[in-house]
Amino acid sequence: MVTINSALYIGRDALMAQQLAISVTGQNIANVNTSGYTRQRVNLVNTAIPSAEGSLGTGVKAKGIVRIYDQFLNSQLNVDIQKKGTWEAQNQALQQTENIFTESSVDGLSQNMSKFWNAWQDLSADPSGHAERKALADQSQIMAANIQDTYQSLNQIQNDMDGRITGAVDEINSLATQISNLNDNIAKMESGGQSANDFRDQRDLLLNQLSEKINFTSAESSDGRVTVTLGDGNKLVGNPPFGKLSTAANASGHLDLVWDSAPTTPINSSVSAGNLKGWLDVRDSLVPGYKDSLDSLAQQIIQGVNTLHTAGTALDGSTGIDFFSGTSASTIAVNPAILNNVNMIAAAGLVSSELVAGDNTQAIAISKLQDTLTMNGNTDTYDTYYNSLVSSVGSDYRNASTSLKHQTTVVDQTNNLRESVSGVSTDEEMVNLIQFQHGYSAAAKVIDTVSQMMDTVINMVR
Repeated sequence: MVTINSALYIGRDALMAQQLAISVTGQNIANVNTSGYTRQRVNLVNTAIPSAEGSLGTGVKAKGIVRIYDQFLNSQLNVDIQKKGTWEAQNQALQQTENIFTESSVDGLSQNMSKFWNAWQDLSADPSGHAERKALADQSQIMAANIQDTYQSLNQIQNDMDGRITGAVDEINSLATQISNLNDNIAKMESGGQSANDFRDQRDLLLNQLSEKINFTSAESSDGRVTVTLGDGNKLVGNPPFGKLSTAANASGHLDLVWDSAPTTPINSSVSAGNLKGWLDVRDSLVPGYKDSLDSLAQQIIQGVNTLHTAGTALDGSTGIDFFSGTSASTIAVNPAILNNVNMIAAAGLVSSELVAGDNTQAIAISKLQDTLTMNGNTDTYDTYYNSLVSSVGSDYRNASTSLKHQTTVVDQTNNLRESVSGVSTDEEMVNLIQFQHGYSAAAKVIDTVSQMMDTVINMVR
């Protein structure tokens, strides 16, 4: 049976439901520019009780506040961010690497190599000239130092990657701690029947940030906790407590990624995306390749020049003198004996002592090495080999830059799709606000009408 009190309760419940809906709408509008915020909606449901006449409506109730959320889109966004993180890290590191090989200045290695060969040609024009010998020794020293500096700069790139990896590990562990704490908050609130929407938004934002660093998969349990599993199958965040990443030096002196609980077991190979992947690729694959090429160049120059120089004769008649010392890009240097006495440069061939001063046989032979196919199985000259190395570095950088632009576009598109579902539209919220305002006013009118009815009944009793 419908009573006046029943109608009053209907008005009261409607008033409270519309008021809550207005509050949630205001929360959406207030967070229109908040990063990671997911718009919320009050679930309004009609209520009823059974009666002799059938189901009897008893008004409206607010049955929870829900996030407008697409789990698939958010998971896809994390995957896209992981891929972007890879190219972002590579792009930054390779930009530094390309700067090492820049040939825009007069001090580029390619130009110093050309000056080195030209110095031998100048010496061949006056094989006994002190000025030409001194210029050759100086230019040779500049070229050798340039090769060494380039090699050391590549070493520094690798050391920089170690520093970035260490920083990323610290950030990953910090994010894991925060996600785990949010798991606890979410589970506690939702087990008590409360909404944990804001905590969930914070957790999703942290997962996005984690995606920039490393690849992972995530899954949510029935109690609202999310588990984060890395590529090697071990849990970074879970229940029981999460694991912790660390670093450990390997045989090459660089840092491997390991679990704190297993410091002797590297997990580098399981890192397939994120900044860590990009830095590991640059440090362990790309830069070592550049260093190997530079080593080959230095070794062939040392071997080629020394072979001819030891077969030549110096001004003092001595023979068998190495022009370069060292065996690689990191150790190449001009023979200190030659730097102390440029007359030990063997410009002449094996001739009698009275002909040495005017003989330029070895100087000419060494200068011709510039155009000799000595590299890559006798298919490249020194210059073309080095230019190929520079081109390879530039190509790798352009590839990383192009891939980064593409993946940035992909992330933007996925994020736009997510925002179309979960983002706040001020136009839509303003329409909702007016709708709930009218609902609130109508509920208040119901209460006012019922109040007048009750007054009428009371006056009739009097």
